[in-house]
Amino acid sequence: MTPSANPKTKPDTPASPHGGNIRSRLFPKGTIWILLLFSTISLCIALVGISWRAAELARADLQTEIREKAEIEARVLGEKIENALRLGIPLREIVGFEAVVYQLRDGDPDLVFAAITDMGGDILHAGGLPSDEIATALTAPSGNDTAYIVTRLNLPRAEEHDDIEVVLGHARAALMRPVTDNLYDIAIIFIITLALSFELMLLVLTVNVALPVRVARKVLGNVRDRKFTLLHGQSTHDEIGQFMERINSLINTTAKKVGTHPQREREVKLIGVRMLAFMFVLAEELARPIMPAFFSQVTSHSIDGQLGAGVVMAVHLLMVALAMPICSLFQEQVGSLRMYLCGAFLATLGLIGTAFAVGIWDLVLWRALSGIGYATTFVACQSYVLDATNDSNRTQGTAMMVSGIMLADICGPAIGGIVAGHFGPDMTFIAGATIAFLAVLLAFFLMDNMVRGKTPPPVPTRAALRAMLGNRRLQVLILFAAIPAKLILSGFLYYLTPMILLQSGATTAETGRVIMLYGLVAILTGWAAAKWTDKSQNETRAVGIGGGLTAAGLLLAGWLPEYALFAVAVALLGLAQATSIPAQLSASLKLSKDFTKDHGTGPVLAVLRLAERLGGAAGPLLAAGLTLLVGTTQAVLIFGVFAAVSVLCFELLIGHVPPEQKGEQKSEQKAQGGTK
Repeated sequence: MTPSANPKTKPDTPASPHGGNIRSRLFPKGTIWILLLFSTISLCIALVGISWRAAELARADLQTEIREKAEIEARVLGEKIENALRLGIPLREIVGFEAVVYQLRDGDPDLVFAAITDMGGDILHAGGLPSDEIATALTAPSGNDTAYIVTRLNLPRAEEHDDIEVVLGHARAALMRPVTDNLYDIAIIFIITLALSFELMLLVLTVNVALPVRVARKVLGNVRDRKFTLLHGQSTHDEIGQFMERINSLINTTAKKVGTHPQREREVKLIGVRMLAFMFVLAEELARPIMPAFFSQVTSHSIDGQLGAGVVMAVHLLMVALAMPICSLFQEQVGSLRMYLCGAFLATLGLIGTAFAVGIWDLVLWRALSGIGYATTFVACQSYVLDATNDSNRTQGTAMMVSGIMLADICGPAIGGIVAGHFGPDMTFIAGATIAFLAVLLAFFLMDNMVRGKTPPPVPTRAALRAMLGNRRLQVLILFAAIPAKLILSGFLYYLTPMILLQSGATTAETGRVIMLYGLVAILTGWAAAKWTDKSQNETRAVGIGGGLTAAGLLLAGWLPEYALFAVAVALLGLAQATSIPAQLSASLKLSKDFTKDHGTGPVLAVLRLAERLGGAAGPLLAAGLTLLVGTTQAVLIFGVFAAVSVLCFELLIGHVPPEQKGEQKSEQKAQGGTK
């Protein structure tokens, strides 16, 4: 394939030994699982070592804190003993010591026992454990392998009496309490770290190993067939590249003798768009936790801070909603690479300007610029995937980009919160601008401009646009799948879920974990769902399954509004979106194939994205209105009924596989059967 050729047509692609075309796979068979296993093992070894060292460093500080707390508790017990002695009560006849110990344990669950001993070590009073067990613990050799951290406080008495000691024992397991109390957070951090390391390894190994080897296989196969028409064009500077350069020299020499003109063969770096999508979303999501407070502070000099923050965020969303369909119309004329460069550059300027904004008007301007940049880069990545894939792997390609975006949605707020806490909100926006600018530089390497067609499609006529908008099956897809999916996502996940969980007594951290389940489940299941969709070539069925899962989760959460069931509902929503969102894109293009064949995909994507954005904007408004009318729990139930009605209408009106597609599938199966 030459650099100017259309990547969708590859006549020289060899057949897979397992049947079918190797072009339909985005990765070599089994590679992704080897990468995941290697990433997991490497990360586990690294995290275990880091955690062990961190625990060793923190143990001394934690032990000091426990001893300070124990000294305070010992003084409380000592004061009560001294008060009793001042009243003339003999030391051995004091009662109620054990009750006081249990009161202390109510406020300090790590306290195991307390005792009063004389200077000879005899136990006079004990609480928490029997006296013989306390005596055994006190006589055990001290060290880090003991079960208790023992603290002693000497109480000097009058001259005619011996001194006594207050002894407290805390569980040594308390040193690991910060770890055991945050296992869920640690698990989430582990999964995020694993995902980030996997993304990096996947990019490096695919670009430097998988793609060069795949192209080398084609070139060597061409040499084996004595054609000498292909050269290795997947540039690498390692051993593979050096070896194939020698092969290229031999091919050139032989081609001159036989009179052929070999051309360089290369494959599109589709994996690169995953990293680019991750980076432009991460640049925006870093400041997500501090945006309302920061915007309120900046705009408070002009209008009410809360109102100003809402205006700024609304302008950003409005610009994203308007820019996406406009960019979709012009993408095929501009090209994915140039559009991504423009979008990332605009996002960089917008984020830098936001960091140094001093009033509402310049803040609105910079956030509007960021919104345009966000929309432009999104359309560029999406169009790049569409141009670099075909019907056999388009859903997988879309899922690859969507998973990068979802990973950024998970990692961005967590990382941004840490940056803001240590360096301030200004530096958080500057960090996002730095990532956006880095994306500009990486785009030259990760996004091939060769995926563009030779000539842009003609501008659609009014009649063509009316025919596209009048496509009944496309209307059904938009009205009963695309709009409800985004409406439920924004209304249920981002509005109703945190409100209900916080009102029910869940902490902010627990609420965040539940919401994070959406992205985690979507990332873990998206690839398998997309692969199944491409294999079955039945995108509308995948959309229907996603709608059914959404309805089931919402009805469950609305019927039994408990924390665990909300977590299940959010997880089902993540699975549903991972199944249906990539399939919606592929289905919209298939349902409009008569239009896209003559006028390109831009207008179809513009309509689809505009409808999705309108649904996303309507979700919180609908959720807020239902909350005022019927309450939060009933609002969730109504959302569930809406999801069920939508998917039912979708299934009844659109069908599963149109007759012409069934005919195409039968012909493809016959063709494949003839080649085996």
